[in-house]
Parts: sequence; structure tokens; C-alpha cells
Amino acid sequence: MRLTRVSAAVLILPALSGCNFFDSELVTACEESLKKRLRSPSRYERIEIVRSEAKMDPQAFAKRVAGRTDIPTSYFKSKMQEYDNGQVSPKVFTVIISYDAPNAYGTPIRSVAHCEYISNYGDDSQASEVTVSIDGQTYMEWLIEGMKAANCVRNWLSVDALLPVIKSQGRSWQLQRA
Repeated sequence: MRLTRVSAAVLILPALSGCNFFDSELVTACEESLKKRLRSPSRYERIEIVRSEAKMDPQAFAKRVAGRTDIPTSYFKSKMQEYDNGQVSPKVFTVIISYDAPNAYGTPIRSVAHCEYISNYGDDSQASEVTVSIDGQTYMEWLIEGMKAANCVRNWLSVDALLPVIKSQGRSWQLQRA
């Protein structure tokens, strides 16, 4: 009986080695967003993950809030007051991913990706593949850049009009005619 349990464990453990039961939602979100940008995501192989987090200082928070387009001064002031009162406690979560993935010729190349997630409430539980940025670009920004490069955008859609909306975390989707 004991031998069958051991042999079953020996057979099951290699199958589970590809599963990352202990990865946080942030690491999973970063890797999923990264894989969508690769030529051959099925051959992605993680080498190393380095995580860090830091409280966002008032200047960085102000820059982030002011970076949103067309915000009223009253909104900016209320957000800064929330920061000062401790109602929001923004943190920047960073994951550095070292990985191997094949290039266009199929040769595995080692690369490093910088993944970042900003939370106003100090935790990374709401991170998803569309809310993280990889090397400074959200997934939506990366898609639009690729569409612009490939001239896939129709004349009636102004991508430049979409970028400020997307940079505001995609909370309101507004399409404008060119």
C-alpha cells in the first residue's frame, strides 16, 4: 500500500512542476501579460522572479493623478487630500522577470521584463494582465502601438485620441472620429 502511494506521488509530481501554486496574483498577471507579447508563448520558461514593493511618495502620487487627461482641479485636490488623510495608501509593486523565449528563428534568448502594478490601497490582489505594465506599457498600449505600426487602424478611429483614455487605466472607453 505504501509503495503505491509513493509511486503515485512520483508520477504526479513531475506533472505538477509546471504549475505555480505559490505565485501571487501579481506574478501570474505579469507573466500572462508578458506571454501575450511573445512570438511563442508556449515555449516561455521562467528563470527567476524578483519582487519588490514601495510606498508611493506624495510627488509621485501627484504626478500620477495629474497625468490623467482633462481632470478638474477639484478632483486633483480631493485625491491629494485623500493621500494626506491616509484614505489611500498607494504602493508600486515591481516584478523583474528573467526568462527564456525563442526569437523569430526559434533560438531561445534570455531576456528580462520589468513589470509594474500601482495600487491605491496598498495590495496587489486586484492585479490582472491588463492592469500591469510590462517595460512601461500596459497591454492595451502595446496592442495599439502594434496596430499603428502595422497600419491596421481604420481612418475613422483616432488612436491618438484613445491613448490618453487608455493611460487613465481604461476606466472610460471613448472613441473619437478623426
